[in-house]
Amino acid sequence: MSSTIVVDANPLLSALIGGRSREVLFSGNFNFLSPQPTLFEVEKYLPHVAEKTGQNELVLFREFELLPVVAVQPRHYEARLERATVLISGRDPKDVHVLALAIELDVPIWSEDRDFHNLPGVTVHRTADMLGLLGEIE
Repeated sequence: MSSTIVVDANPLLSALIGGRSREVLFSGNFNFLSPQPTLFEVEKYLPHVAEKTGQNELVLFREFELLPVVAVQPRHYEARLERATVLISGRDPKDVHVLALAIELDVPIWSEDRDFHNLPGVTVHRTADMLGLLGEIE
């Protein structure tokens, strides 16, 4: 049985530039969800990432489309946006949607962003943690 994880932007960007998060994403051992606004944020940075890494921008966009992540519309977690805003908007308002989705589903967040750490009732996994979980499963 696969665990559901809400994934933030940074593991997705890492996967696109060849980071170890790619291994986790394509393991088939987890169900990854991400708020649509977070995926829009990743997409917005792809031209910059392509320029910085020397990758072909069209190839990078295609790889992004192939990431095994399900986009979740805000209407599915809108009841949790207020609570998420209270918890994290003082740290980083762009993280509200990720947090609200995780609260709604009561599942962990995968992120390298320290803004998620030490929030009550929220489990956060870094990429190293996800690789460890992957090792336990295999």
